[in-house]
Amino acid sequence: MPERISPTRLRGRRLAALLAAATAVVGATLIAAPAAMAAPATYGAITLTVDDTTITAGDTLTVTIAADTVADLYAYDLVVGYDPALLSFDAASAVYPTGGFGDAQTGTDAVTFSSTRLGTSPGLTGPQTLVSFTFTALAAGSADISLDSSTLIGTAGETTAVDVTAPGLTATTVIAAAPVTPGPSTSPTTTPSPSASALPITGTTPSDPLASTGADATPWLVTGAIGAALVALGAVLVIRRRQAATR
Repeated sequence: MPERISPTRLRGRRLAALLAAATAVVGATLIAAPAAMAAPATYGAITLTVDDTTITAGDTLTVTIAADTVADLYAYDLVVGYDPALLSFDAASAVYPTGGFGDAQTGTDAVTFSSTRLGTSPGLTGPQTLVSFTFTALAAGSADISLDSSTLIGTAGETTAVDVTAPGLTATTVIAAAPVTPGPSTSPTTTPSPSASALPITGTTPSDPLASTGADATPWLVTGAIGAALVALGAVLVIRRRQAATR
């Protein structure tokens, strides 16, 4: 089971790495820079918005965190909390400002987004989209997404904590259950009606007169043959008597 890492610990780890990178890049410049340049990054209003407040399980939801203005912003981190039972973070979806490097680290119920400029790139100024990313809705419910903490780093390595209690840093999306897809329907089974050829034949059919007697005809045939033999024998006897009388 993966270790649960609190958002604060994640933020600390990412900040340490980003701060080390930022300090290495700008360290040589700061040696000769006037003290006036060593000012922390500043920001105006930061907002967290979603592209839809009502979606269906299985849909994706785009979240955007933006600042109406920033000054001298070289690196930053953003810890975003969410309900993992309702939302799944799409790791490959995060988009950061161009000209820098971004990374996302997932915890149990939060994602930490970190971004830094590269090389001698100047800090960000003016309106900026700090990150945009997507969640996939998992189940029905009311899903809250919030900016739980954030720290900004200027080119001089100075840090500024964002006031996450300000309005506009929590958004809610209502997720409806996915429609039930009916399974394949089966047509009712019909019992074929018996064909005319399969029906039993009732009634009588004309029969052969000889066949109607069946085995009973045999005795009559034998009796007839015997009778004929007796008649022939009688005829022979009569003829012999006549011949004897004439001698």
